Amino acid sequence: MQLLSKSQNKVLILSAISLAIALAISGGIFKVWQLNKPCSNKSEKRVWNNCYKNLLVKPLVIGIASPPKTEDYDTLAAYLQKKLNLKVEIDRNTPYRQNSQRIASKEWDIAFTRSPIFSIVAEDNNYSGIATMYPDNPYYRGALYVRADSNIQSIADINSTTTIALGSPESAPTFHLPIYTLYGKSLRIGTGYSPTKARELVKSGQVDIASSRYDLIKDDSQLRIIHISKAIPGAGVYLSPKLSQEDRGKINNILLNAPAAIRTKANYGAGEIPDYDELRKIIIRTESILSCPEFKLSSLSLEKTVNVFCKEQNQQQNIIQGQVTEYTVLNSESIELKVVTPAKEVYRIMVLRQTLNQIPLNPIDAIDQTVQLKNVVPKRLGDGSWQVVVIEPDQLALLSDFSLD
Repeated sequence: MQLLSKSQNKVLILSAISLAIALAISGGIFKVWQLNKPCSNKSEKRVWNNCYKNLLVKPLVIGIASPPKTEDYDTLAAYLQKKLNLKVEIDRNTPYRQNSQRIASKEWDIAFTRSPIFSIVAEDNNYSGIATMYPDNPYYRGALYVRADSNIQSIADINSTTTIALGSPESAPTFHLPIYTLYGKSLRIGTGYSPTKARELVKSGQVDIASSRYDLIKDDSQLRIIHISKAIPGAGVYLSPKLSQEDRGKINNILLNAPAAIRTKANYGAGEIPDYDELRKIIIRTESILSCPEFKLSSLSLEKTVNVFCKEQNQQQNIIQGQVTEYTVLNSESIELKVVTPAKEVYRIMVLRQTLNQIPLNPIDAIDQTVQLKNVVPKRLGDGSWQVVVIEPDQLALLSDFSLD
């Protein structure tokens, strides 16, 4: 082997150093270029390596989920516009059943959810909760009621000819809670009724039962309550993940420090966002019923008796297999796993850390591994992916850990 002279060694060392410096400089230039690269969407701005909505180009949108006329958000919008020196718009006319889509597609920068169902949608789409709605009444109850002279005294009296008027599938007190409560029953179900219309139908004798918030009907002498639910957590105010951290911080500060009169008119205030875990379990149960072949939402009618349970007890388990490609920490208590199936379908799996510890499954170790989900009810999101909320530890595991017996 030929030995290099000192001068040759020196040349090699200097060449190596020069190459390293050149690579470092080029890498730095590339990084600077990447950080300053314009966003593909001209209405967005780049902050470090991410693109966010540019409020200098597009207005800040306040979305309110079907507000009553008594609530005033115009004063709040004017206050925000003055404080931020930006254009502010209000979306208050979206049909009730389309509110979830508005949130999922990030069309609302500030979401006044007015319903725990829409609050869950906001959380599932990475919105940040900053305040509670109706801070003087953070919880409420649902109720099933009949006409005062009805022969139905309790849920036990419900039979296959009993009729019930329910609300929209986006409502906790008028849809999810009654379906959950009536599990195992057979009766005739109509859906999509407003609270006012449902009361009219009961009072006129056109239907036997309806559902409502307890506080809205408790003092009506023409009605009689036959069931009251447990307390339901209220709604919140959320900021979109499409806003930069700086913009979210400014808006959060302005909203929470707005004059008391403005906050009162818009029905919000400082407070901890409620825990929706129990309500999530109820929703999972009702959605599992909606997935039953004979319980199609579009075919429900006051003239047709349906079972509020799946008639086929030995249905094939809903099983999903796919590879974990990434995970995201949603908050201190939950994470999201992104799972891609062989058919290239994307599932976003929300799971509590407590549940992960029971499985057990380490999200870091799960990357690039195949997992399997069973007995879950996927929900389509606005971007075409599917959302799955895992509540029980036996619903999720690495494929090699599953037993299907």
